[in-house]
Amino acid sequence: MAVAERYDQIAENHGEVERVVSTYRSLVETPSFLRALGPVQGSSVLDFGCGTGAYTRLLRRRGAHPVVGVDISPGMVEAARRIEERQPLGLRYEVHDIADMPVLGTFDTVVAVAVLHYARDRRMLDRMVLRARENLAPGGRLLAYVGNPRLPSGTAQMNGFVVDMPERPVDGAPCPVTIPTAPPTVLPARYWSCEAVEDSLRGAGFSQVRWEPVEGIPPGAGEPLNLLISARVPA
Repeated sequence: MAVAERYDQIAENHGEVERVVSTYRSLVETPSFLRALGPVQGSSVLDFGCGTGAYTRLLRRRGAHPVVGVDISPGMVEAARRIEERQPLGLRYEVHDIADMPVLGTFDTVVAVAVLHYARDRRMLDRMVLRARENLAPGGRLLAYVGNPRLPSGTAQMNGFVVDMPERPVDGAPCPVTIPTAPPTVLPARYWSCEAVEDSLRGAGFSQVRWEPVEGIPPGAGEPLNLLISARVPA
């Protein structure tokens, strides 16, 4: 099943998915993200793979403007638009495959939370990263959560997710992630090494590529599900 179709299904049950991930997101994912991001007051942000708009709304509430969310799933975008109708923040959502999307503007920041690891192969990963660069202003920054390639296979993570890591990991190999909803939700993620992600960013013309700390995991809870990487467009 294609990523868009899978996420259209998830959109129908996104409340249950959010319930499962909420503790991990509040303790680990969001605080680490905001520490790495820093102040966004008055800056423009493009949210790659926005889903139902959780981070799109968060960034707008922290003062970013304009904030635009894009996602490959029409169902996810429709859910985000319904939330915007109920709680208007002046956000715009569009349906795009980020590997092939047009330039939507010149943004100060592009954020990509758990989306780059859906690239099927290196060519697609490179296109996704290049689209981010093309939508950034000089000196702009990409901040992305990517799948953690160090996770042990088949072990439930702190948020309950189970990652089916390949026995002999190769970049681009299927690495499905199961969310313990009822019924279980399976995400068609791919394995990407840290080196491949760094190389793709530098190949697209990014500089200052660095891994940011992911904090807040209780002792003994294992590795974070995702790793956080940032890169800048030369000024």
